[in-house]
Amino acid sequence: MDKYLESIGGLVSSYRPEMGPIMSSKFFACDTGWFPLIKELIDDLIKLGWNKEINQVKEKFGGLRFYIGEGSDEIFDRIVKAERDSYEICEVTGKPGKLRKDIGWFLTLCDEEYEKRLKRNKERDIY
Repeated sequence: MDKYLESIGGLVSSYRPEMGPIMSSKFFACDTGWFPLIKELIDDLIKLGWNKEINQVKEKFGGLRFYIGEGSDEIFDRIVKAERDSYEICEVTGKPGKLRKDIGWFLTLCDEEYEKRLKRNKERDIY
């Protein structure tokens, strides 16, 4: 993701534009399984005329949240589509996934990652 961000000249922080371009995936508060979804979203938004100003990118209640300041209706519609799509993509692996609500946190995970979380919770006697 870092090479991709460099290839597009980075993103611009709406909060701190003086910091210069965002060139690191560390800006994204989500796991790497969603990086292809985010990359595709950014590409599409740029084609739609987005100015690359970003407020925040994160996971919330098991879904992607991609916050920008301003944009056209088409830009916001495309963001909504990506956020909806994230509920079908494992945040960890990028494989098909579904929203899991019974592991102490809402996460969208594939079956394999879900089983890992269940096992970890059982070992820690979280239930």
